[in-house]
Amino acid sequence: MGATVQQYYFFRSTSGAFSIFFVNLVSFSMGKTMARVLPENKISVFGYEMSLNPGPFNIKEHTLIGIAVSTGASAAYAIDILSATDLFLGFRINPLGSLLLVITTQCIGYGMAGMLRRYLVYPAEMVWWSNLVQVVFYNTMHGTDEYKRIRLVRGWSRMQFFWIVVACTFVYQFIPQWLAPVLVYFDWLCWINPFNMNFWAFFSSISGAGIFSLSFDWTSVGGTAMYLPLAAQLCSLSGMILNYWIIFPILWMNNSLNIKTIGRPLTSRLFFENGTRFDINTVLNDDYTVNEELYNSGPQANMAPMYAIGFMTSFIALAGCCSHVVCFHGTEIWRNWKRAVGSKEEDIHTKMMKIYPEVPQSWYLIFYIIMAILACITCEFYGTQLPWYGLLLSLFVGWILTLPIGVMNAITGYGPGLNVITELICGYIWPGMPIANMTFKCYGYMAMYQCNLLMQDLKLGHYMKIPPRSMFVGQFWGTIIGSIFNYLTMILIIDSQRGALNGETPDPYGLWTGQRVQTFWGSGLIYGALGPARMFALDGKYWFVYIGFLIGFIGPVILWALSKKFPQFPWSKFNIAILAGGMGAFPNGYSVGILSTLFVCLIVQFYIHTYHKNWWNKYVFILSAALDTGAAFTGLVMFLFLGGGISPKLSVGIPSWWGNYHVDDNPSNPNHPFLAVDRCGAAGYKWQSGSLENP
Repeated sequence: MGATVQQYYFFRSTSGAFSIFFVNLVSFSMGKTMARVLPENKISVFGYEMSLNPGPFNIKEHTLIGIAVSTGASAAYAIDILSATDLFLGFRINPLGSLLLVITTQCIGYGMAGMLRRYLVYPAEMVWWSNLVQVVFYNTMHGTDEYKRIRLVRGWSRMQFFWIVVACTFVYQFIPQWLAPVLVYFDWLCWINPFNMNFWAFFSSISGAGIFSLSFDWTSVGGTAMYLPLAAQLCSLSGMILNYWIIFPILWMNNSLNIKTIGRPLTSRLFFENGTRFDINTVLNDDYTVNEELYNSGPQANMAPMYAIGFMTSFIALAGCCSHVVCFHGTEIWRNWKRAVGSKEEDIHTKMMKIYPEVPQSWYLIFYIIMAILACITCEFYGTQLPWYGLLLSLFVGWILTLPIGVMNAITGYGPGLNVITELICGYIWPGMPIANMTFKCYGYMAMYQCNLLMQDLKLGHYMKIPPRSMFVGQFWGTIIGSIFNYLTMILIIDSQRGALNGETPDPYGLWTGQRVQTFWGSGLIYGALGPARMFALDGKYWFVYIGFLIGFIGPVILWALSKKFPQFPWSKFNIAILAGGMGAFPNGYSVGILSTLFVCLIVQFYIHTYHKNWWNKYVFILSAALDTGAAFTGLVMFLFLGGGISPKLSVGIPSWWGNYHVDDNPSNPNHPFLAVDRCGAAGYKWQSGSLENP
């Protein structure tokens, strides 16, 4: 169910999530019921004797269910490759090759997680902050002794408090999510001059920078704003404000790199100099490689300036992560290394886990080798354009950078991805091959990303004292099930909504979009089809992207030097990598929730944490979990019963009113001039003022 819902939302214009808290609540009820009604007599299966009801449903079983589901309840990254080739090239990899591609990319990080757990799971310094909410949640659900004694406001137990907040959030979320979507994109500055193109570009959170925009939708803020380290959150939010509220307006007002000619200022599509859209299919050979002679004979493709800056910030984030970890956490890593190779000093959780038999390193090694072999077979025989040795190179890149990124994720809750650096490497080695580039990026990036997710779950199992071998099986099981349903859901949606997803026919209701696939495909065109040597040439328009590496490496070194010179200031909390990650947060628009998240962060993480620490310790984790759960329930109910999830006959729309203007092609509709609920932008880009030329 989780894999299906997440993949469904991947193709929807509105975001949504399958909450793990929902899974935990349902599995808790099911587990308690099964423990009460299932027979206790033993049965034999292939000579193995067991009972269907071995005892009460306990907290460790519950946690392992949640971990197994979380590994599979996602939209698999490899679906981007399958969707892009299907929608934009008309090329569909057969079912066996598709499933191998999805499963191997999702599982390749397992072996790496096993090898690195000594350094990223066992040490106490590796906190993995989001796990703390889960720990509180499970202990609350099962009423362990420590949590039974705690009483909250009005004498409520933590469980009573949780459900009351869930119910209130569930009811409230219908207002912004359904009755008045204007509260999701509360772009109040647009109302001053809604038909001015400059106002639209600056203040629209759907298509522009969203400057000073507010959002009263909790899903735009999220519970992480209440508990992730304050310094890390401020770095990320500062990066968003710097890029979208300061740098972007400067570029726009000067029309730098013809930023006003491309329609939407934040887009991943490619354009010609005059603003018309570039179609890669006009310059492709039959094997989907680029015909260099044909491309060079015509006008050259250009990208949106903010999209190019997004690539630069990715380079800053990656280089800054490695440099920051070495400068500020190198001593910790060395200490953890010595501990791992023989020191008797151990974390208390690690000591308690000694009671269980460990998963041998050979298990992870064998698993990794099997997945690598299957990945090589997939690349060689199923039209990915990537040779087997290219696959091994992508895995090598993932190995090199996983440790520093894992350290940052574990300590701060933030970390850069490898998607840009992997496609850059592949673009130089195999130019003119967009499918090869997407495949190289997927394996290199997912090796690191899945490894980090799995280590985060291993740390949760560490906190909850789940046997390591049970964790090994549970994570693998969840990933396989999720991969299969990701693929099946993708096929059903593409076959039924192909025109709306590839842009050939507009969706009359605005529910379906291929924008996320378009972003992935846009990178494939820039790095794979056209190649970084052409797009980022030193004498070209976008030469500045490579400065990102220099900024990323030098920035933390300067901060480290300042920390030695002025040790009274916490220089390590200013993280260049996290700042750059915030700068590249919205490559496709929808810059929603910046100001609202900042308010919540400052109130909870600064004011309450500083002046009311006891209240913060007592409430913040259970409150954030309840708010996220209530919002997730609203989204699920809307999807199933109001959005046509069960049946199109159940699709219920609210009539157009002030809080929910519809986009309408009928000029007689009084709401027609408005682009969307943000009240920002004229229909058809027919601006009254503010543009150098009308797109």
